[in-house]
Amino acid sequence: MNDNTQNKLDQATSARLGKLASKPVDTSHLAEHLQTLMRDVVQQDEPQTLRIPTWMRWRPMSAAAMILITVMLGLLVMQNTTQPVIAAPAGLAQINHEVSGDMAEQMKVTSVEQANAMLAAQAKGAMPVPDLPGQMQSCCLHEHKGVTLTCVSLQRNGHLITVALADGKKLHCPEGETVIRDGREFCTHSVDKVNM
Repeated sequence: MNDNTQNKLDQATSARLGKLASKPVDTSHLAEHLQTLMRDVVQQDEPQTLRIPTWMRWRPMSAAAMILITVMLGLLVMQNTTQPVIAAPAGLAQINHEVSGDMAEQMKVTSVEQANAMLAAQAKGAMPVPDLPGQMQSCCLHEHKGVTLTCVSLQRNGHLITVALADGKKLHCPEGETVIRDGREFCTHSVDKVNM
């Protein structure tokens, strides 16, 4: 642009601004209008900053419910899990006296197979009798602290021996003297002249 054109543009702008300056401007409503706009903006922002979203209001209750459910399931599992019973040596000695003294309801048997067949017919889940050295004489089932024992009476080397069998998950031996025979570890007890 040349200087002549620039001068004409400046003169036209000055003339227009002069006309606008001579007209009165009403600013009385400007302050009120600005206050209204600012109030609207603040009211729109306020709920977003102060209001807790719905999903966050449920979150603590959901966490509490989850903890409660977990605790209840844990208690249920613990109640249904059976703890093994400790085999009291005095109780086992009493069973030995009953079996060896013909006080128990015994079934006369001569072999392991015969004993297992008779025990299976008497009760489901009875522990089977393993192959034992000695002459089988009788077998029976006994209850000891809620656990069913398979009891066998046999003669070996002129001695009467009582064998009591139970599920190791249901019945445990208490601490006693440890004896190792043929690489196997046994826990022994002696009560009323009965060695276990």
